[in-house]
Amino acid sequence: MHHRRWLTALCSLVFMTPYSAHADWDIPIVTTTEAKYYADSETKRSAVLPSVWILADYDQPQHTAGLEPNYLSMKLLSEADCAAKKLRTVSLIYYSLGMGQGDALGYSTFASEWGRPTPRSAFAAVFGYLCPEK
Repeated sequence: MHHRRWLTALCSLVFMTPYSAHADWDIPIVTTTEAKYYADSETKRSAVLPSVWILADYDQPQHTAGLEPNYLSMKLLSEADCAAKKLRTVSLIYYSLGMGQGDALGYSTFASEWGRPTPRSAFAAVFGYLCPEK
């Protein structure tokens, strides 16, 4: 139990950054049968590898191995390699309630492998948001 309080306090300190205060989660960039995905335009960074914070708001509780209890939303920092048409996740934060609310249940900071988003998937929408076709 002490570990959970420590993790919640740490997540609150680490992730109480401007993107949380400025996030505009009003209009989803894509809706699937499982979730709505929102992009925080305040954090979209144009660079060699553009990145943005995405909020995934799920209709049903989700489960990830090693994470208890289940979560209802997740924020992820995604970055794109527009030239190579690839996307990867850099950070994840899991929340107990929808829309990034409630307790921060866990987080990961890593650089996943680059991958090509599956057409018509949520990740394809994120890629399109970061790398709009001209």
